[in-house]
Amino acid sequence: MTVYSRIKKVADFRGISLRQVALQSGLKSANAIYRYRDGIKPRRPTLEAIANTLNTTPEYLLGETDDWQKHDVTPEEELGLDKEDQEMLALFRKSTDGMTEEEKEKFKQSFVKLLKVAKDLNS
Repeated sequence: MTVYSRIKKVADFRGISLRQVALQSGLKSANAIYRYRDGIKPRRPTLEAIANTLNTTPEYLLGETDDWQKHDVTPEEELGLDKEDQEMLALFRKSTDGMTEEEKEKFKQSFVKLLKVAKDLNS
């Protein structure tokens, strides 16, 4: 996927037009993002502004990761998962092969919630 297609994918998911993304990101032209369709890559400050507007990461937009969600704290850190729970999460990750990114994220959120409930029951 190109930078443009990743911007478009997240914008569509968030229900924001590319023109709105450009304006909210502080770009001079509302049509600026359309330049990236031709393979032009935005400068890092511009990329970071677009990523912030979309609540995603520059790494996702550049194709360095397929995780489009912005995580200040990983679910593992947030929950304080022990080694056994982290192993369970690793097994989960292996079982999501073939899922779309949206399906993986929904499944992951459900799985993390399940782990938290199980942990609370054992406390």
